[in-house]
Amino acid sequence: MISKNYLFVLFILLASYASAQNASIKGKVTDGKSREPLPGAYVRLDGSKKGSSTDAFGNFEINKLNPGEYKIKVKYVGFGEFEQKITVADGQVFVLNIALSESKENLKTVNVYGKLNESNESSSRQSEKNANNVTNILSARAMERSPDLNAATAITRVSAVTLQRNSGSDEAYAIIRGLEPRYNNTLINGVKVTSPDPVSRFISLNVVPSDLLDRIEVSKTLTPEMEGDAIGGTVNLVFKDAPDHEYFKIDGSIGYSAIFFNRKYDNFNQGAVLRQSPTDRFGPNYAAPAGYFTRPNLDFTKKNAPPTTLASFTYGRRFFNDKLGFIVSDSYQNQYYGTNSEFNIAIFDPKNNNKPVISDVANRTYSTQQLNNGLSAHLDYKIDDKNKIALDNVFLYTYTAQARLSIDTSIIGGNGGRVGPGTGTVYNDNRSFLQNQYVENLKLSGKHAIGNHLQFDWAGIYSNATLNSPDRADLTLNHLINPDFSSTPNYFDAISRIWAKSGNKDLSATGNLSYTTKLGENSALQIKAGGLYRHSTRFNKQNEYQLKPAPEANGVKSPFTDIYQANWIVYNVTGSLRSDAANYTAYEDISAGYGEFKLTLDKLDVIGGVRVEGTKQGYDTHPVVLVVRSSAQKTYTDVLPSLQLKYKLTDLSNLRASYFKSISRPALFEIVPTPVYGQSTDITGNPDVQHSEADNYDLRYELYPKNEEQFFVGAFYKNIKNPIEFALQGLDQGGQASTTPQNFGTAKVAGAEIVYSRYFGNFGVSGNYTYTYSNIKSPKVVNTPDAQGNIISELKLQNRPLQGQTGDVVNLSLLYKNDKHKTFIQLAYTYTSKTLPFVYNGYGYDYYTQPQSFLALSGEKQISRHVTLTGKVNNILNTPTTVKIDNLVQSKDLYNVSFNVGFRYSL
Repeated sequence: MISKNYLFVLFILLASYASAQNASIKGKVTDGKSREPLPGAYVRLDGSKKGSSTDAFGNFEINKLNPGEYKIKVKYVGFGEFEQKITVADGQVFVLNIALSESKENLKTVNVYGKLNESNESSSRQSEKNANNVTNILSARAMERSPDLNAATAITRVSAVTLQRNSGSDEAYAIIRGLEPRYNNTLINGVKVTSPDPVSRFISLNVVPSDLLDRIEVSKTLTPEMEGDAIGGTVNLVFKDAPDHEYFKIDGSIGYSAIFFNRKYDNFNQGAVLRQSPTDRFGPNYAAPAGYFTRPNLDFTKKNAPPTTLASFTYGRRFFNDKLGFIVSDSYQNQYYGTNSEFNIAIFDPKNNNKPVISDVANRTYSTQQLNNGLSAHLDYKIDDKNKIALDNVFLYTYTAQARLSIDTSIIGGNGGRVGPGTGTVYNDNRSFLQNQYVENLKLSGKHAIGNHLQFDWAGIYSNATLNSPDRADLTLNHLINPDFSSTPNYFDAISRIWAKSGNKDLSATGNLSYTTKLGENSALQIKAGGLYRHSTRFNKQNEYQLKPAPEANGVKSPFTDIYQANWIVYNVTGSLRSDAANYTAYEDISAGYGEFKLTLDKLDVIGGVRVEGTKQGYDTHPVVLVVRSSAQKTYTDVLPSLQLKYKLTDLSNLRASYFKSISRPALFEIVPTPVYGQSTDITGNPDVQHSEADNYDLRYELYPKNEEQFFVGAFYKNIKNPIEFALQGLDQGGQASTTPQNFGTAKVAGAEIVYSRYFGNFGVSGNYTYTYSNIKSPKVVNTPDAQGNIISELKLQNRPLQGQTGDVVNLSLLYKNDKHKTFIQLAYTYTSKTLPFVYNGYGYDYYTQPQSFLALSGEKQISRHVTLTGKVNNILNTPTTVKIDNLVQSKDLYNVSFNVGFRYSL
């Protein structure tokens, strides 16, 4: 047994040791010129593993130190290194406030590892100032402070960027400078990301949690080293990189959508959804019996909506004398939201020159669960001072479950028994929908310095995206309201069951060689050359089963009581797989090479060169569709020159001018002449559609007064040859029209942007305004009566804006930042003027989304060195998304306010 004397001595020794480690160092790191705090600076004790990074307010603290002498070192990219010797006594709290001086590292030769920590606002401003092209950067810190939960809503804070949404509000795509998503690129860590969407080449940004990102870079002009398939711009989602020191952060929050204060959440049995179709399980010749198809997934019940829950963590550090670094981040978002929607169908009135009239009115409610789980990992190894390799992997998983309940009433004509208002046939169309979406981007890359002037970098990329929508079930019922307003029972009309799957896979390789040399004291030259090869494949597979009501013995329909009592027969027992025109495979091969130079002459930077891209696209339909071309292939080559001028007026301001040529390729679906699941049957691809080409001109003045402050004013002009728009293909004998992607001569796009951000003490204002004008001509139907009174239909060109183009966009944020009390509050307002989402076939009319105003509030309060409380409130004004045609409401979607409260813990 251990003696009491031994325990007493041990206790004294431990107490002495603990008391000898109670010294600490704390302070604040600031910009020596502006006195602004520098968040994310790393303060370390030379020769030891002890250190601390500054928090959002520039504060740091290093505890549990033995008394003695230490050498403090601070490194912050863009600033000179700080070094100072200090002595701390036993029990002392040594206070050291550190002011860093900006370091001018221009005209360097090869620098393999130099990079800026753009996760904070001050570094993002510096990156914008030093960039070779016109760029806006949204930092991780700005996203963290904002009301935004994903990349989609976050990116709308950038000037000239808006969103394109669908009616269920579960997809969101970037519109840059008034150009719809087809004209923009989405990148992950600098390389193209595949799209799971069967009808597009872009990814929905709302599946990317913002807390996985280090920053979002929006490039509005292109240099030759950048891919040329971007007329509007490029969105680069940059995920977190390995830190220079140990880094750990966790976030958690809980929230709710206020739309469910006024109605219940519509639920269905998700477990009853069949993951495989009868054909998938038993082969193409299997005759599916009526009993194969489940019923509980069409049994809609109402319940209280669960709360939205969000959690994320990030951990990273370096090992082996800083040679090996890694970081891993995971974000989990389980969101429940709803939409109350009005959807009306507008049709031609041929007797009134095709003026639109509303023929059907539908009220819809959407109840949606969207579970996003994003995982990103980065690993890098510094072989020596001149060689480094890295491995990046981003995996995004999205699970969506949606119930849509719809009541549809015909309001014109005598069809369906309508003899007056409130009478006629009423349709109930209820749908359950599951979707699993996977996106993975794996990148292996290396950087190698060869001597003092050459640098070579390379990358191999595997990108894969899959979308699986099993057993989409759609139940249609109808009943008749008689002239005396009595009603018949509900009758079972039809059930559709669709299994759909699509995928997109890319294999890419890139290589770049650069030579850098000084030409004098303030001059330098960099020459770059490189290339890219990408092989991309896409497929779409669809299988639909039609279930029809089984007649009773007397041959009439039986009334519908519930889904469990309904009797049906399978109209097509082997499904549509072998005959469905929506099944196709397609491919795209891209080969590119470029030459680029950067000439620095004192205050002037000239960046220019040329890029050449060769494209080969093709498709095959499965099965062979006799009425269209079942396969086709096209090849084309584009020469894309670029010239960027940047004149440094002062250390804090630039004047930029640029010209670049760029293209927009049609999505692979758009060259396949068959309809695809999720699209109207009168919309098909077009093998003859040509890719778009654009000449782009930019001018911008930039001023960066302080770390988080900026002032931009600029203008842009684009001349787009062969813009691609979905438009009228022609008229059949009945005067009905079909639409397809087509080219329409030349489109003109012009606009201006202004960005302003400044603090006045603790209060600040940040905002931007963009005006965009565009014009294009498309054919529309004009009806005129002949001498006998017969209606003659013809086509006439009409001037209109481009689809997706918004005239005025305003973002304005009022900010409160109190470093002393460690508090930040942001009130964010967004306004968008009317936007053209769809083109109407009748001359003189189009669909326009009405002007919208959005208000959001966010705040955070740091309550300890490591813990911060957070809160976010979105859509405070409950602004509807309303689409009108000739003052008739075509659709109106209400989402209501949503809120989240949570915490953040960081080392």
